[in-house]
Amino acid sequence: MNHSDEFLELITEYQGRLFGFVLSMLGNVDQANEVLQEINLVLWKKSDDFTPGSSFKAWSFRVAHFQVMAFRQRQIRDRLVFDDAALEKLSRDAMAIDDVYEQRVARLEGCMQRLSERNRDVVRRFYVNGESMNEIGAVLKRTANAVGQTLFRIRRTLIKCVSDESEVADVAG
Repeated sequence: MNHSDEFLELITEYQGRLFGFVLSMLGNVDQANEVLQEINLVLWKKSDDFTPGSSFKAWSFRVAHFQVMAFRQRQIRDRLVFDDAALEKLSRDAMAIDDVYEQRVARLEGCMQRLSERNRDVVRRFYVNGESMNEIGAVLKRTANAVGQTLFRIRRTLIKCVSDESEVADVAG
């Protein structure tokens, strides 16, 4: 793959997850930021190695894993660090946590689709567009308090729906 807009979008989309993955392995925000920059550089340089249509997450997390290991080797003389077995476990745990996050996001998206179009619009305006309750109320011809109550009910509905979906998945899995 070349340095296309799609590849740049993938790198951008995964920045938060890669940072969380690296942070879970290093436990230090400054070090995680430093390693994330190294990861971005390696991903960019190795973009031709990525096969479009394959899992960018798996590929980028593997690159991240190796970059953390290289960083650790550079740091090992300076301080006490986790042994390789502990770091491998942290790496597996971080991947599992990200998988759980993806499952919860998928459940939330499914639950969002069950909402009425009007309620989805309220959620989008508030959480995605960052509109205030007053702004939403003006568009919907409702008071800010009424919008707040609507958001409260929607949140409660979504929490219950995601929780119910999780229980169903636990029973099925």
